[in-house]
Amino acid sequence: MSTASSTVLEPAWFTRPTCVVAADLVGKVVCRKLIDSDGSEKVLRMRISETEAYIGQDDPACHSHAGTRTARTEIMYEQGGVFYVYLTYGVHHMLNLISGSVESPESVLIRAGFLTDDSDRLIEEQQLSPDKQFTHPKQFAGPGKLTKRLQIDRDLYGKPISPTSDVWIEDDDCQPPVSLRPRIGIDYAGDAKDWLLRYIWTDHPSLSKN
Repeated sequence: MSTASSTVLEPAWFTRPTCVVAADLVGKVVCRKLIDSDGSEKVLRMRISETEAYIGQDDPACHSHAGTRTARTEIMYEQGGVFYVYLTYGVHHMLNLISGSVESPESVLIRAGFLTDDSDRLIEEQQLSPDKQFTHPKQFAGPGKLTKRLQIDRDLYGKPISPTSDVWIEDDDCQPPVSLRPRIGIDYAGDAKDWLLRYIWTDHPSLSKN
């Protein structure tokens, strides 16, 4: 599944400390296998430019804060290496990668990215105006945007981060400059809203917010 110059990250890669995983994911490539309108198999390749770490029960912004354990969040208690996809505001799917060890409910949210030069292209997408084509740097600038473009929804919930799930992560040794920022949209989380747990590709045009 990987290109000649890249390797597929195994689920065990995600069992490392969450902040390390979140930082290391910047520059990696989310690969999404789809069937195009003509029946051909395509792989969209989105390079990650922005992530957020959610670090468990002591993190007021995390779904597992204070030991919250529901049918929705149960997957967070699994060992790192599986997907956690949920719907926010009843509209946007959020792509999260479970990280860390079993019973340590932590995850990394994929916030933004951009299409790689060697990505496949969908037929209908290439017929759109230039500002709406996936090659535009802002088409994946936001967690809801990127899941829509990559056709990711809750069907991915609980599946392993591997090609068997038709969504996986590749490493082609891209090592961009990374900066730390506060997370976005968590004003309810008290002091945690100021924690520097958002990892961005410094000054990249695809970011959801600098």
